[in-house]
Amino acid sequence: MNMEPLNNSNNQTLSFRNLSLDPKNRVAYVDERKVELTKTECKILFFLLDGGKRVYPREQLVKFIWGDVDVANKTVNTHLTHLRHKTKGVDFRIRINRNNQICLHDL
Repeated sequence: MNMEPLNNSNNQTLSFRNLSLDPKNRVAYVDERKVELTKTECKILFFLLDGGKRVYPREQLVKFIWGDVDVANKTVNTHLTHLRHKTKGVDFRIRINRNNQICLHDL
């Protein structure tokens, strides 16, 4: 996975089920509904969509988004909650499992 995807001028649209992401413009589409994203929300969504249905340790997501800094679990959870709210209506869930791993999960 490219660790600096959002700085790349050749960003391509990523899609998963009924959601597509335009990382260059920080916009997602749920079906045809446009969703404006913050820089962090866009990076999180890019990270998850780029990997498909893989399961990632929370630490890998944190390193991808923030680099080598300590980030509180509450910070990650808050961003995921906002992202879930904004992308309401997608055919999947962003889930944190009991092993503190993050993944896209079927409904």
